[in-house]
Amino acid sequence: MVQRVAIAVGAEGLTVVERAGMAIAAAADHLGVGLAELPQSALRCQLEDLRHRLEQRLVSCAASAEESASTAQLLISVLRVQCELLDHELCRRVRCLTEIRNAMGHLQGLSPREMIYAAPVVLSRQFGFARTMISTVRGSVWVPRHLHIEDEAADPHSRPFHEFVAHAHIQLADAPLETELVRKRCGALVSSPKEDKRTFKEIVDVSGCFGYIAAPITVGGRAIGMLHADRPAPDGIVTADHLYQLEAFAECLAVAFESAVLEDKAAQQRVAVGDLCAHVDELLRRSARSASWSLSGATLGQRHDSYAHYRSDQPVPALTAREREIMSYVATGATNSQIARCLVISEGTVKSHLKHIARKLNTSSRAAAVAVYAGIATAHPGGS
Repeated sequence: MVQRVAIAVGAEGLTVVERAGMAIAAAADHLGVGLAELPQSALRCQLEDLRHRLEQRLVSCAASAEESASTAQLLISVLRVQCELLDHELCRRVRCLTEIRNAMGHLQGLSPREMIYAAPVVLSRQFGFARTMISTVRGSVWVPRHLHIEDEAADPHSRPFHEFVAHAHIQLADAPLETELVRKRCGALVSSPKEDKRTFKEIVDVSGCFGYIAAPITVGGRAIGMLHADRPAPDGIVTADHLYQLEAFAECLAVAFESAVLEDKAAQQRVAVGDLCAHVDELLRRSARSASWSLSGATLGQRHDSYAHYRSDQPVPALTAREREIMSYVATGATNSQIARCLVISEGTVKSHLKHIARKLNTSSRAAAVAVYAGIATAHPGGS
């Protein structure tokens, strides 16, 4: 569930932000400088600027002892508030990382396709967004894949939004903000999408969006998709903190998705290798049966094959380990050059081994050598 980052409260009942405001006002009054109306995100910059001014005033020779003491007291207050803001920021980021780790736990073990449909749901419920959407990027086209609305009955734009997403293929040239997001591979916060010239107005209008955040899903240095989210709890206003959460989630999602794709490919390759081995085994069994039938149906006068002698009292020809290894490749239909590459030897060496094998098995063709070799392996499983 949602774990909102609470602002730390001091012993006197004031929040860190409120104490920072008081310290800024006192320092500005002491220095005689004016203050502009700035958002809370600029508090650290204001504090840093006032700290430098106070330090300069403190080392000024023109200041009296009383004024220096007052300046030093204000400087201590500013430094203390700066430390508190840093602690607060660190705690906020730790909580965010914990939420992301919990979210990734819900996606673990899913296939790539399942992950695409589960990610918006997990993002919405873990971070408190009322609406989330995952999209893919195909060249210059933005393709929404799955839209999740937490409470569809309470959202009047739910139905038209779903209908739009179901068939949308948006040219990135018509959405400069998303184009910039894909090219620069960094997130974006849009506080006024209707007034922002970079947004794709058609989706803004059909969704009734009044502020959203977006982040790319980057794999191998290329943005393969995007995440969009809006209307966070409790007031529905997106902030820089929400953007930080979404960017971190998108980065972890990219790693999880890439791992799932690799695992899926590995599973397919394991199946393909198993099928190939089964096919080779079947070919060897057929070759053995074919050799057995042809030898049993032929008289010694009609077909004087060396294998006819092996079935009686003749010893099994001793093939070396390398010769048996080469015959295993020949049985699969591999060419001399392919065998040479697989065994890291020259093609001439392969031909030389094949001549020795043909002489030992008393055969004149590759097919006959495979048939006799398979028959020997079947008739003498414990031999060479």
